[in-house]
Order: sequence, then structure tokens, then C-alpha cells
Amino acid sequence: MADGDFIDYLVAHGAYVEAARVAAARGELARAITLYERVWRFAEAWPLALAMGDRALAVRLALDANQPDRAAEIAATAPADALAAIAQAFAARGRFFEAARQAERGGDWDRAAAWYGRAGAPLEEARTAARGGRLREAGLIYERLIAQGSPEEANAARFSLGRLLARVGRTEDAVRHLQAVARVPGWHTQAWRALCRPLLALGLRGAAAELAERLRARDPASPSSPDEVAALEDADGQAVPPARSGELGGRYQLRRLLGAGAVGRVYEAFDNLLGVPIALKLVAVGGGGESERQAYARFAREADAAGRLRHPNIVALIDAHAGSGLFVFELMTGGTLADRLADAGPLAPAAARRLALDLLAALAAVHERGIVHRDVKPANVFFDAAGNAKLGDFGSAHLADFGQTQTGGFFGTVAYMSPEQITGAPIGQAADLYALGATLMEALTGRPPFLGPDLVAQHLGEPPPPPSSRRPDLSNAHDQVLGRALAKAPGERYGSALDMAEAIAGWPVAPAGRRAQVPAAERLPRPPRVESAPAEERELARTDDARIVVRHDPRGGRELLVEERTAPLEGLALEELRRVAAAGGPHVQRVLALSTDRRSVAYEIPQGALEPLAGMTATERGLLAAAIEALPRGRATHFVRTAAGPVLWTAPLLSST
Repeated sequence: MADGDFIDYLVAHGAYVEAARVAAARGELARAITLYERVWRFAEAWPLALAMGDRALAVRLALDANQPDRAAEIAATAPADALAAIAQAFAARGRFFEAARQAERGGDWDRAAAWYGRAGAPLEEARTAARGGRLREAGLIYERLIAQGSPEEANAARFSLGRLLARVGRTEDAVRHLQAVARVPGWHTQAWRALCRPLLALGLRGAAAELAERLRARDPASPSSPDEVAALEDADGQAVPPARSGELGGRYQLRRLLGAGAVGRVYEAFDNLLGVPIALKLVAVGGGGESERQAYARFAREADAAGRLRHPNIVALIDAHAGSGLFVFELMTGGTLADRLADAGPLAPAAARRLALDLLAALAAVHERGIVHRDVKPANVFFDAAGNAKLGDFGSAHLADFGQTQTGGFFGTVAYMSPEQITGAPIGQAADLYALGATLMEALTGRPPFLGPDLVAQHLGEPPPPPSSRRPDLSNAHDQVLGRALAKAPGERYGSALDMAEAIAGWPVAPAGRRAQVPAAERLPRPPRVESAPAEERELARTDDARIVVRHDPRGGRELLVEERTAPLEGLALEELRRVAAAGGPHVQRVLALSTDRRSVAYEIPQGALEPLAGMTATERGLLAAAIEALPRGRATHFVRTAAGPVLWTAPLLSST
């Protein structure tokens, strides 16, 4: 009997569960779900909806199975385009608070406010109404809570109303409400911070400065200037009741000061909305002089430039509040290239080659969009927890056409600055390639190309030393590439970042006749379930179609997982591999190479315990959700729990382990 006939036979005899299982085994997931629903077996149905990629249906089925926690976990990793349907699924089952949360995540403030109201959460209702622009409605809710709510609700409402009044210019009323709540134990810090802006608006700078001093006495990471405190308070821009001391607008919770400069500070903070640590940059431009306005304009350009770029080798902008001078970036926990060189000295050739290719990929994306970074240097090269290099700090980015000259004096750092940038001549992408050449010279030799004392004269007229003169184990290829990148005339440098990347791809990473001495921190580890005995090649598994081996790569000074196929990849299999390669990143095992005959595929080897996806924690699911969606269905069934975070395993080793 055919499978389809067998399913019909089972249904005709009332064996819905068995019929559903047969349908699921055949891959007819929608049919299996329908059969499970007919007999109220929702717990068996929701995993199938998840496998289909229909998260809204999976949420509904999990709720019908009386598994609200599971429904919330499914919703937490949903992409933005599924949030509206998921919110409706929660609302349809009477779970209005969770429906409002999902609508808020999707930016549907009106529905979020309505559902918070039905859930009996007036503070959240007012907050989201304000986010949606319905300020009067939010104010009326706060006034009602002040008059009729519990003491805790009244204090939160008074605080939020004070912030709301400050936003609409009713400064004196705002101060009155905030001063009242500042007298309540547990509310001092939040109220003092919120008071700085309206006090400054009333010309009471001394009072605002006193509050800034009180805040700093409580938390040394707090800014010392009342203008900076006010800007941080403006970051969220909404009337939001604070959750804990140290939070900004209920969203950003300051943890520690990372660094400070002439025009701002950078903090490590926690984003309570996204549930991730972030870097919060506050630009403090206080008095409004011409130089300060120019400084602020540069940082505003940074937000615009970075906000238009989405690239794995560019530090991501998460949020920006240009009016308050605050920018939120992904937190780069691996430090900067400057830090790494100061701590450990020059990079191994393999690590320098990888760094160069990462940064050139970033610059190619930057230049394609008409942006010149203008400040490429080791301090602006960041590393994430997995060791991936990313280009950041676009405060000097040039958003106009490449032919425009610079204004406002020097931007960038002289040790890495191109001759045309020093002289004020028109600058283009060649200026970034020059700065990258100087950065790579320092990465390979420990020193920038010129050491002074007259750096300007050296950049303008002195040829750069070949890197091999400082480090004998470097090759002529290193000398040639960096010599061309550091040419005085822009036209003598590489025509594009891609051209320079093609030249660097040929860099040798080990002296002839022996393996590169790569520092332990730069080596890729051996795979799970593989013995660590030294060998050039170790076979792990063999099937009818391929064998899987671990092979040492002398160029990269690392071990690779290699799939050797009996027939070349083609058709759908080749397209699937291309999709896997395109998804590579910090949370996806990378495809490193495909041989010219398409019979050999090399993968990186993440270090850590190999686990099935079912063993993920909620946090790991959140990190991997987007990557799982991007991969071909069924390709990722396991992940590796590494020290830097979870990494999806995409190589075919799992089919034989």
C-alpha cells in the first residue's frame, strides 16, 4: 500500500496519531500538524511547525498544549517579520501581556499599548503609548495612577510623567514631579539623573552640576558633567519607568566606563530590550562653540555611516540618538589591535593575513557606498569574542563623493595618514588603503612605517622601509604589497580594496621548509572526538560518497576538517554549500575552501563540546536563531559550545558520528 493510501487508511480507522507520525516521517509536516490538531495532540504538533519555520503557528500550538514557557522561548528567537503574527497568536489565547511584548519588539506601539491595557499593566500601556506618539494619552494614564494607584505605581507614574513633561517643554512642571519622586527612598538616582535636563533648561546649571556630583559619588562610572548626564537620560527618549538603579530610560544599564576622550566617553552597558551587552558611546559637546559643533557633526556622520552598513567585518550600530549625542554599538569583547600589539607584540604571518583580508572586506563594503573612513589605525580595529576583526569608529567618515577635500583640519592619526590627507588634497579610497598599509606594517613588525620625529615629512617624502628589513622571516610578497599600499601618489597604490585583497591572499604564512610559529591564541583547535596525536592527516569517517579527514594546513598554521568526495559537487548540493559558506560568521562553522575540481571542501574546526540543537539554552537559541534560519534546512543539527559562544556545526561529520 502506498504511503498516501496508508495515511488515508489510518485516518479512516480513527488512528490519527499514527497517521500524523507517518506524514511527519514522509516530510508532510503541515498534514501531520492538521492530524495532530484533530485529536488535540498539540505538544506533538508545535515542534513540526517550528521545523517548518512557521514560528507563529508553533507559538499557537504550544499555547494550545498549555506550554506558555515554550511559546515564549519560540517567540524570543523569532525574526522581525514574524512578530506581528506571533503577537496575534498570544492575544487570541488571551495572553495579552505577552502579545504586547511581541508587538513592542516589532515596533507596533499602538497595539502594544492596547494589549498592555487589556493585561492590566497601565505603566507599560502609557510607556508604549508615548513611544507611539500619543503623549497626551500617556500623560492621562500617569495622572490617574498618581491619584489612584498604589504607592509604588504612583511613584513610577510621577517619575515617568516628569520625564514626559520635560520632553514636551513643560520644564517647571517636570521639575516639580521629579523633585517629589527624588525624595522617595529607592528613587534618588533615577530622579536625579532625570532632573539634570530640565534644570539645565531653566538655567540652573549649579543645581544640575550638584546632582551630577551626587550621581558620580554613588557610581564612579557616571559622567561628571551634567550635560553628559542629561544626554544619557535622553538616550531612550521615552517616558519609561526605571527598573533598576543605573538604567537609562529602562533600556540601557551602565556597567563600567571603557574609555574617555576629548569629546566623549564609551561605556559597557546592557541592553535590557535585546538582552545583550553593548558599547554605549556618549558624545559630550557642551558649550556649542564652532569646534564642538564640528566634533559633534563628525560623530553624527559616524552614526549615519555605520547605520547604513551591515557587514560582518564592520562594528554594527544598534541604535542612535543623534539629538542626545548617544550611539549604541555591538560590544567588541576582544579589544583592539592596538591592545593586542601592546600585549603580545607583532602578529604571526597567518594571523596578519587573516586580519588584512577581514579589514579589506570591510573597506570594500565602505568604499562601495561612497564612504571614506579616513582614520584606519590599530585603535580602530576591533576583535569580537571569536577573534574576528572588525573596522569601527566612523567618526571621521567622509560621506560625500571621493573627490571632496577635507575640512576642519586633520582627521585621523598622523602615524597612519596618507600624504594627500596631510596636505589637504582631494582624498578617496586610496587614502584608506595607505592607512591600512601602515596598520599592517605595525601588525607585522610591531612599529608603524615611520617613527619620527618629523612624521609629516617622512610621509610626504621618505620611502617606507620594507617590512622584511625589520622582520627577516617576512617575504618579498609582504614587501611588495605594503610598498605599493604605501606609495606616495594615490594612483600608484591598489585600485581598490579587492585588488589589494587579491594580492594579500598570496602572502606566504610560514618560512620555507618549516611550519609557521603561530601563537597559541591564533591556532584553531582540533575537532571534537579527534585524538590529538600529531599527524598530517587523520581519517575520521568514511561513507559511500566521501571521507572526512583532519588535515594540517601549513599556510594557515592550523588544522582543517576536509570532506573528500568521490564525485564533484554540482546542482543543488553545490548551491547548498554556497549558502552555508555565505552564512559563515562568529556563530556558524566556516567553509574555508572548495577545490577547483569541487571534490574537496575544507571547514574550520571550532573547539568545544559537540551538542544537538535540542540541548541549547535560551540564550544560545537567541544567538543562533538567525544563523539557523539562513542555513539550508537540515544542514545544522548540532552546535559546538565554545568559550566564545555557540557555533553551528555545518560540516557533514555528524552524519557519521
